Amino acid sequence: MTTIDPYQQIDPLRQALRDDDRKKLAEITRNFRAGDFSEAIEALSRTEAAELFQTIKPTLRGEVFGRISFVYQNYILRAAPLEQSLELIKQVPEEDIALLLRKMPRTRARTIYEKLTELDPDLERDLLHYEQEQIGRWMSYDFLVARPTETAREIYERMKARPARSHPIVSIYVVDETQSLIDRLELDELVRIEPSEAIEKLLDREVTRLQATDSVETAIHRFQVRDAVEMPVVDETDRLIGIIRADDILHLAQDTFSDTMQKMGGVANFDTPYMMTSILEQVRKRGGWLAILFVGEMLTATALTYYESELDQAVVLALFLPLILSSGGNSGSQSSTLIIRALAVKECRLGDWFRIFRRELVTGLILGALLCLVATLRITLWDLLGWADYTEHGKFSPELVTFTVAVGVLGIVTWGNVVGSLLPLGIRALRLDPAVISAPLLATFVDVTGLMIYFTAARYILSLG
Repeated sequence: MTTIDPYQQIDPLRQALRDDDRKKLAEITRNFRAGDFSEAIEALSRTEAAELFQTIKPTLRGEVFGRISFVYQNYILRAAPLEQSLELIKQVPEEDIALLLRKMPRTRARTIYEKLTELDPDLERDLLHYEQEQIGRWMSYDFLVARPTETAREIYERMKARPARSHPIVSIYVVDETQSLIDRLELDELVRIEPSEAIEKLLDREVTRLQATDSVETAIHRFQVRDAVEMPVVDETDRLIGIIRADDILHLAQDTFSDTMQKMGGVANFDTPYMMTSILEQVRKRGGWLAILFVGEMLTATALTYYESELDQAVVLALFLPLILSSGGNSGSQSSTLIIRALAVKECRLGDWFRIFRRELVTGLILGALLCLVATLRITLWDLLGWADYTEHGKFSPELVTFTVAVGVLGIVTWGNVVGSLLPLGIRALRLDPAVISAPLLATFVDVTGLMIYFTAARYILSLG
């Protein structure tokens, strides 16, 4: 059979879809197999992908649907009739259905979920038995178990009897008569003994496992440090009840990363892809945070009112407010981002708070000194060239104004660094998600406190009454 490169057919496919030329589409895809269709779909726009999917033979649609990513599955399900959507979802492994429904528009997902649970009541039990943040919610029930007394030949025979579209076997899970987990054997271990030998001789009874109630974050970390392909999941009595595969962990890690990024950007979590989220949903998810941040910024105006007399005496101070405040917000955002990531990947713990404080204090002083130098050069150069008069017509000397701004920059950058690093630790200590210390919210806090640093320095250096 001739080898097909679906990527070379993308432009002809696009043209045929644009022209609605079914004959040309049939000619291009005549020798396409499921993998070729899935690659072509992922290279097209969502509208083109949905149109191409409808041209696939009904007998092949289920296999193609099972191969494409969650995002494109959503595009296709959104465009397909409800009856066809139900048939397609039946091709999705049971452990992936919850993840797929989570990423669908809410109304459509609820309708499909209700129809699915009508057809299979056990599905509701499996999908909802564990909380969304627990790894048991995402485990697979498709795995191969064996008893220690079984021979390699018996296991081979059971492997051959598995349905053709089952997940590939990577490991055999050895259990006792109560389904308690004893060991996990990889295939390359199994082939090293004679077919007539019992697998008991291969067992070392040491196997890394996950509890069904473990958090998704814990599972991601265990997979990372163990470099695992899959891992067994047990209940509180150590009974084997499922497994988690690396591809499941990859999807969950991507979701966790997306959730964190959205929180840090001051946005509520979006479960659906951006292009599939309605404008009303965007407003609902973003409006709450935006209102909170807006109210927070009002505190900046309140703080400015408190220092109104200093501003009346030295209007020049207002010229540097954007410079001062942005420096503190940026340094704080950098520190919080680094610490939130370090907490997520277990590079630091709450007990390291003093070392983190010391590191960020020194880092802040160095960064602040560098920015002080930049600010000093800028003010001095503008003054020498006559491009600006920062002395308020001789009321203050250029050196005093420059020194005031430099001290303000040094103080707020150092303060932003320290606050940005310690606030996520404090939130984690309260057993909350550090990502809720979003960059905008942190910047608002640093703005308000930074004003106090700046005007306090100005009051003493410029001798303001």
